Amino acid sequence: MPGKSAKPVTVAVLANDPVTGEGAVSWLSMCKDVTASYWTWRHPADVLLVLATEVTGDTLSRVERVQHETPDSTLPMVLVAHEFPDHHVLRAIDLGLVSFLHRQESGFEEIKRAVLEAAGGEGHESPSGVQQSLIAHIKAIRDNALVPHGLNIAGLSDREVEVLRLLAEGLSTKHIAAKLSYSERTVKSIVHDVVTRLNLRNRTHAVVYALRTGVI
Repeated sequence: MPGKSAKPVTVAVLANDPVTGEGAVSWLSMCKDVTASYWTWRHPADVLLVLATEVTGDTLSRVERVQHETPDSTLPMVLVAHEFPDHHVLRAIDLGLVSFLHRQESGFEEIKRAVLEAAGGEGHESPSGVQQSLIAHIKAIRDNALVPHGLNIAGLSDREVEVLRLLAEGLSTKHIAAKLSYSERTVKSIVHDVVTRLNLRNRTHAVVYALRTGVI
């Protein structure tokens, strides 16, 4: 168990308000098997603890910056929030989510347990284990079925994401083709493949799908 290790688990805290962040750092720092501080690239960590009222695109963009600045690998993320909209779940998993706790139902003891389990790569024994098992299942699908075929967790390739991103920005097929050095026929084919493969209605629906899944 991580909690029995002689080496404390190092936790980097990312909070959407300073009072919550300071409270978490203070409480966790009193635990003998945990050291905690606000996240900074100067201090490597074992686990990223994110505390938010609602998980938003901005919340996940901050997490993405942290993960990009982590030198070795993606930090396992424990997320604690009141609201976690469904359309942000896939992006959060891509950014390292291993455990989600409802803020109104979780005290510091539950958060500490989730942090230690995230550091040790262990599963939950509590009722929230259903959520953690689902996260692990989706990650397995991503790693074993999607990534080997060049797809992300939304089922889109990098090329498809780039085309949909430019469509979302209002560019025409002609302008996208010129920007990406594709033919217009290639751009239309990419969009058609996405719409057909994912059973979407049209290109607008494809853009909305990409936005909702957090890939653009």
